[in-house]
Amino acid sequence: NHQKVFLAIFIELKYASEGFLPFLKPLCEKYGFTPRMLETVRSKMRRMGVIDHVSRFNKAYGYREGWVFSSRFSKALNRLSEYVKSFRERKGTLQERKDRDLFMYL
Repeated sequence: NHQKVFLAIFIELKYASEGFLPFLKPLCEKYGFTPRMLETVRSKMRRMGVIDHVSRFNKAYGYREGWVFSSRFSKALNRLSEYVKSFRERKGTLQERKDRDLFMYL
């Protein structure tokens, strides 16, 4: 059920005008889930960095309050991919020795 709510929020934000959704409550009636499920999934999406809440004091969004996609999530995934790419590089005999010593602790 949470996957359905996640997709509903994702799709509505994706196709909202200017990528801005002022309210999430109407999604409950539109897609048929409870407000409690909406709040649970919304908070998980916010913690993961997929969506952000925009304050009504934000000039960039015309002083409107609502929800938008966050840039943190994509930036974090890019940093993670760069980090994984760095694992492939051989850095020298000292690093190799450290890596092999780590295996001994398992």
